[in-house]
Amino acid sequence: MSESEFHDCSDVLEQLYAFHDHELSDEEADHIREHLLACEPCLDSFQVEEALRLLIRKSCHSEAVASAGLRVRVQTTISQTVVVTEGE
Repeated sequence: MSESEFHDCSDVLEQLYAFHDHELSDEEADHIREHLLACEPCLDSFQVEEALRLLIRKSCHSEAVASAGLRVRVQTTISQTVVVTEGE
């Protein structure tokens, strides 16, 4: 994306996941940072996403083990899931 494309909020918001995951080039990331510094609504969206990511990271420790009941419910749901494809 060119520099001018990052001045549109919808384009910036579309790139937030890639920005958070460090998947953008240095130049693209710089443009996102510049936009976030100048645009409070986009900065708010960025901060909400950042807070959510931190909460998920805190909640998903490698030591955490799902209860037996949860595992049974998940396995039951998976086994009852029907995949429908076009033409069938």
